[in-house]
Amino acid sequence: MSAPPGATRAGAQPTTADGYRLDTWTRAGVARTLVRTADGAFAARGQAAITGPVFVVDQVETDPAHQRRGLGRLVNHVLADLAAGRGATAGVLVATPRGRALYETVGWRVLAPLTGAVRS
Repeated sequence: MSAPPGATRAGAQPTTADGYRLDTWTRAGVARTLVRTADGAFAARGQAAITGPVFVVDQVETDPAHQRRGLGRLVNHVLADLAAGRGATAGVLVATPRGRALYETVGWRVLAPLTGAVRS
């Protein structure tokens, strides 16, 4: 999937839901965001490698107990903002079928389907 940073931030900026806290940092060109509950338990996360004009989103996940609360949308938005702030003008990612639904609602578009294969 592909999108410019602005497309992935369409609409009002999501906010951290009540009872959650957001931590964000960048190290060695990789931006990371982590959402935790008030007591510190994992809720959602994601990361994006920023390589010049392109950012590559990876390892986005939301704990099943915390899904449907806007956390995936928040993670996506924060990563796009961090990438845009470092000069990225295009983003790419590989999505699962379930993840694809979220990404399409926040501005990503399918470039090509991928097929997984395992050699036995």
